[in-house]
Order: sequence, then structure tokens, then C-alpha cells
Amino acid sequence: MKLERLTVRYEGLTVMQDLTLELPDRGMVCLFAPSGSGKTTLLRVVGGLLRPDSGRVIGLEGKKPAFVFQEDRLVPGLSAEQNVALVLDREHQPLAGEFLRKLGLSGWEDAFPAELSGGMKRRVAIARALAYGQQCKEVVYLLDEPLKGLDEQAAATALELIRRQTADAPGFFITHDYEEAQAAAEWIVCLEGRPMQVMQIVRPSR
Repeated sequence: MKLERLTVRYEGLTVMQDLTLELPDRGMVCLFAPSGSGKTTLLRVVGGLLRPDSGRVIGLEGKKPAFVFQEDRLVPGLSAEQNVALVLDREHQPLAGEFLRKLGLSGWEDAFPAELSGGMKRRVAIARALAYGQQCKEVVYLLDEPLKGLDEQAAATALELIRRQTADAPGFFITHDYEEAQAAAEWIVCLEGRPMQVMQIVRPSR
């Protein structure tokens, strides 16, 4: 997997200029950088939601993006289970309830987003991405601060599930917490900007 000479300009600002980064084809990569450095922009480029001004992403052709966005992006009129099932085909519908239960939401499957706490809604968003990823034969996980708003126990449960489900696929994980990065990722890419540049790549010890 390679990000080759990516350049992105937005409203007159150069977010990244000729950014090049080569990474293994499997394993979670943490993008670790101060706020405003362009991490979310880079994630959107990798996921195909934003076209760079120049450069390209190599090695993810044919892979489906499984997103956890910074916002939960739940449909208000659908239950927790329906929100997860929305991204699944008929054969994989049972994954919706399965992942909600794995994330500690047993008994809340029929609750609507307005009835859920912020941390519960976050777990629904995580369940949706992981269930979709399991459905896909080829997937890349794009997780933008997925543990934001979770208490310590819920975050630990979610992180363990994320690690298990994403072990054999490429993925990107954004966080501002270095200990979280060490626990979540196989590689930590330390970035600074703007424009964004790679300062170092760290392989956490397990």
C-alpha cells in the first residue's frame, strides 16, 4: 500500500504537498498528529471521498471502505440494529445484532438514536463499520477517532474487538491519545503540518 505524492489544497490552504508514504498491505496504521494537521482529509482521500489535486493511492484497488466518521452519522428514524443492518446485504443481516452485543449493547437493539447516550451511539457506529467489514471480502478500515466519548471499560471492549476484526485487513486509525495508538496499531505514523509531512514511523512493542 502506498500513498504517492498526494497533494490536497482546500480553500487556499495546502493541506498536503507531495506526501508519500509506503506501508504494509495488512495491519492497522495509526495517524498521529496535532489537531488541524489534515488527518481526516487524508482518511477521506484514502477512502475515495475526496479526490486529491494530484498523486494517487496504490494498493487499495477493489477494497470497500468501512468508515467510522468523527460524527456518528446514525439515521434518527431507525433503531440501533437497523442502523447497522442498513449497510448489510440480506445474507449478513444477523451481523447487526451480533456486533451490537459484542460491544455491550445487548437489550438496546430496538432503541432509537435519541434514546442512546453519546457513548452508545458511538458503539453503534463502530458496530456498523465492523459488521460491514466482515461482510466484504476485500475491505480497508478507516476509523476517525473511533473511541471518542467512550468510558474506559467500553473503550477497552471496543478496542479489543477492533483489533480482532481488523487483524487481516489494511486500516487507518486516527487518535490524539498515544497510549491508545500503541494499543490499536501495528504502526504509528507521526505527522506534522501544514502542509502535512511524515516525521517518523514507530512500530509499537507488544
